[in-house]
Amino acid sequence: MNTLARNFSHTFRRFLTASVLNIIGLAIAFASFFVIMTQVDYDLNFNKGYKDYQNIYRLEIKPNEEWGWQLWTPRPIAELIGTASPHIQASAITGWVNDNDYEVNGNLFNEPMMTGFGDFMNVFQPEMVTGSTDALEKKDNVLIPVSMAMRMFGSTDVVGKMLFRGKQSDNKPVTIGGVYKDFPENSQIGNYIFMPFDPDIDKNNWGNWNYTCYYRLNNPANVSEVEKLAFQKLMKIAPEELQEGLQEEKDNADFFHLIPLSEVHFSKIGNKSASSRTTVYLLICVSFLIVIVAAINFTNFSLAETPMRLKSINTQKVLGAKTSSLRGGLIAESVLISLIAFAVSLVLLLAVRNSGIQDLVTADLSLGKHLPLLAATFGISILIGVLAGLYPSFYVTSFPPALVLKGSFGLSPKGRKLRTALVCFQFFVAFMLIIAIGIMYTQSRYIRTSEYGYDKDAIVVGDVTQDARKQKDAVVSELSRISGVEGVAFSQFVLNSQDTYMSWGRGEGDKNINFACFPVDEHYLDVMGIRITDGRNFKPSDNGVYIFNEAARKKYPWMAVDMPATPGDWNVVGFCENIRFSTFRNNDIVEPMAFIYVSNAKNWSYENRVNVRISAGTDKVAVIRSLQKAMEKFTPGHDFNFRFMDQVLDNAYRNELRFTRQVLLFSLLAIVISMIGVFGLTMFESEYRRKEIGIRKIFGSTTGEILRMFNKRYLYILIGCFIVAAPFGWWIGQHWLEGFAERTPIRAWIFLASFLLVTAITMITVTVQSWKNANENPANSIKTE
Repeated sequence: MNTLARNFSHTFRRFLTASVLNIIGLAIAFASFFVIMTQVDYDLNFNKGYKDYQNIYRLEIKPNEEWGWQLWTPRPIAELIGTASPHIQASAITGWVNDNDYEVNGNLFNEPMMTGFGDFMNVFQPEMVTGSTDALEKKDNVLIPVSMAMRMFGSTDVVGKMLFRGKQSDNKPVTIGGVYKDFPENSQIGNYIFMPFDPDIDKNNWGNWNYTCYYRLNNPANVSEVEKLAFQKLMKIAPEELQEGLQEEKDNADFFHLIPLSEVHFSKIGNKSASSRTTVYLLICVSFLIVIVAAINFTNFSLAETPMRLKSINTQKVLGAKTSSLRGGLIAESVLISLIAFAVSLVLLLAVRNSGIQDLVTADLSLGKHLPLLAATFGISILIGVLAGLYPSFYVTSFPPALVLKGSFGLSPKGRKLRTALVCFQFFVAFMLIIAIGIMYTQSRYIRTSEYGYDKDAIVVGDVTQDARKQKDAVVSELSRISGVEGVAFSQFVLNSQDTYMSWGRGEGDKNINFACFPVDEHYLDVMGIRITDGRNFKPSDNGVYIFNEAARKKYPWMAVDMPATPGDWNVVGFCENIRFSTFRNNDIVEPMAFIYVSNAKNWSYENRVNVRISAGTDKVAVIRSLQKAMEKFTPGHDFNFRFMDQVLDNAYRNELRFTRQVLLFSLLAIVISMIGVFGLTMFESEYRRKEIGIRKIFGSTTGEILRMFNKRYLYILIGCFIVAAPFGWWIGQHWLEGFAERTPIRAWIFLASFLLVTAITMITVTVQSWKNANENPANSIKTE
């Protein structure tokens, strides 16, 4: 052990620069590996926190070709499927998740709530801390998670206590019937307030496609049998109109299917921004590529040190040291450096845990929550140390003790080929990742700079509380007094915030229409800057009218101004320009949509969001502060989440943007690690060739010619690596673009820019490192052995 410590200390000091570069490169790689794999672990284990998760399935259904596959289904269909087979143990028919205000002991909390029919919690089977899921059988009883109980009451002993929806003065109490252990953060059904529906809502309504359904089976092997039995039962019991459509289907596969809950995270149905397994596998590849690049650096450094340690090793052999012990010591030195790098990576992770790096992943980066991953990273560090030291240790101990080696493995044909191959792999990774990130950047820029059909850069949006809804006119008056505010309007949704919105079907037969529906107030189109192309805008006196987009008029040519959209339906008062109302995952230019206005909307409240138009040149940050302060007059202490449309877009594309940022950051790290390797290898190579450089200068070579000699070799390597890497980078970028219905073409400049970037960095690195020896006095160089 003492010998190992002495040899390691001596080697570390002798090759200080190389050792420090090794540790930095490996530490960055290990930290990157840990961060990426937390995201991979989050995605691959999504929805696996429920009891017997493999027995839980979600219903996906396709009412017709025009609607396509969706999650929403009528209650009768959901209940019929739930009773179709004895293999189904429980059914959960759930509605929307809504954020509501709740008052507790004078404090206001905004919390998500999910409602369902019957004993719907029997599907998810939460672990109860106090109370029971049976409490939901009683009217106005709710279940809450431990985290919410602690936040509201500071205790989990809260069964029987009251929550007041809205404010206590509104007199809408609900009773806490139980407290359940929080589900993991990577769960489909989150930590909500669970509450039962009124048992009579939509009981026999086959036309209200408004519920999402989950089923617990006794065995996953029975899923096909369950689907067939449910389809047969639908054929017998469903209304005649639905049966006519079902008779055209050969089996259930064209109408509905049950998807395992563990696969829901990767299903694009109902969530076009869902993660994909290919993306997860790409992240795994990126994480290992970064580690491999760092390992290559380590191996190259070890190989480069070899010729300078031959005399020392041979001397120890002459003095009686065993070859096996020498090899073991060299490998142990390599492992020790790798373990030091692992320790440094832990320091890096602790330092960046609360920084912007957390935004790159959806998982918590706390080391204590990922102990198996931490152990795996530790194991990889040992493996890299062994592999990096294995070949050099066998090579350096393979010579007879009496042999005096003049020359260098680093410059021998065999050594040059091995080093060249390792450096080529590093450049291949750098080119591939930069090309991919270039493609992603152009699409992201395309999304931000495209025309949306309304003045998105002038709009700020915020949430609206129940108290504020009750004082709509006062809210408009209060906000309009703020300097820079040009207009205020209410809407149920925020444009471009999601893939799908409320979908309506109207009419029958040849006059059947389907469209996205946006409930708004009478000022909305003016505030947003949406242009009317035919007819008129909304009036305050309108009570149930449409303004369709031009895509709807093109698809349904019978629609006209001042005429019902379909027989017996509301009137169409106007048409507007086609706008981008959802995301680029849809082709909004051909999708029918309608703004609706109901002056006396009793069935729903469409004033969920407030849209504020800001005049040009206004300090938007200051306006947002003023808006928040003004809205607090209606609900003190509430965060109204005012945000720019850019922030809305960032949230709508959060998965794609997160993946882009991940690839960008780790591409840069891969380049940094690769350049560390090039720097170190050039340092050793220029040292090996000092005598050659001196002789060349004596025979008239200039400094520029010597620098070109070093750079020329790397230029050829770069060209070859780029040719091989370009198709792989294109494939990664093309796969990412497939998630968008509207996308920008892949430009040639992306490939050119990636080549020039890596080449410039490499040439600068080689030139800087070779400059000293290229300018050294030839007399000093020739004396060097």
